[in-house]
Amino acid sequence: MGAWLRRTSRSANWAGVVVAAAVLTIWQLLVTLRLIGDPPLPGPIEIWRGFQELTVPGGGMWPAIGHTVQVVLTAWSIGAGSGCVLGLLLAANRTVASWAVATVDVLRSLPVVALIPIAILLWGTGNLTEVALGAYAALWPMLINTAGGARAVTPRLRDVARTMVLSRPATLLKIVLPATGASMLVGARLALSTTLVVCVVSEMLGLQSGIGNQLVLEQGAMQPARMWVYVLVTGVLGVVVNAGLIRAFRVAFPGIAGTMGRRGR
Repeated sequence: MGAWLRRTSRSANWAGVVVAAAVLTIWQLLVTLRLIGDPPLPGPIEIWRGFQELTVPGGGMWPAIGHTVQVVLTAWSIGAGSGCVLGLLLAANRTVASWAVATVDVLRSLPVVALIPIAILLWGTGNLTEVALGAYAALWPMLINTAGGARAVTPRLRDVARTMVLSRPATLLKIVLPATGASMLVGARLALSTTLVVCVVSEMLGLQSGIGNQLVLEQGAMQPARMWVYVLVTGVLGVVVNAGLIRAFRVAFPGIAGTMGRRGR
């Protein structure tokens, strides 16, 4: 336990912690002195009380978080997985890329938020709508970054594959994927953050569950402190899932951990 605490203390971003503490302190002072907010903006102390109210049994926070996390991870897995496969295909086959590039540019330019009413008309207000929208949002960042990373693999590595007489599947697994890992991480992180945003916005605009839905309910009930709790929980949730994703990629691609760390910042 002591060794774990020492490692954690050494790796912690203490400068960031000091800045966050300073922001919270200044925020509370401005609210207490009534220098901001009309009507008064809730301060960190009031938001903390709202957090305590929402985390008791029946408070509604934990089921909302569980729903959003489940939907986000499901949608991201579908969208990012599909984007990875399609990106590798576009990078490996110039004919497919020449036919598909215009379609990809048009589809990825469509604002996902504008598709929410259409998706609700097609599939209702259940989980299918949220998963479909989140997967669509996750598809394009993963596809673009994977394809770009695979195309950027140095010709020397491909020469190594030819020298070793590797088959195309073996070249993909042993040469292309490890060399593309850093670009895939960038795409996966962008896809995950986009999926989280789209799912929460979908919940706010008509779906019946999740953090976004609870945020709107607290707004309608004139509970600004509780509303801010859900806003901050969404941010913390994004940080947690992003950290887990980076850890997973470091396990999957141990040889490029340093590169991923530099690009991931």
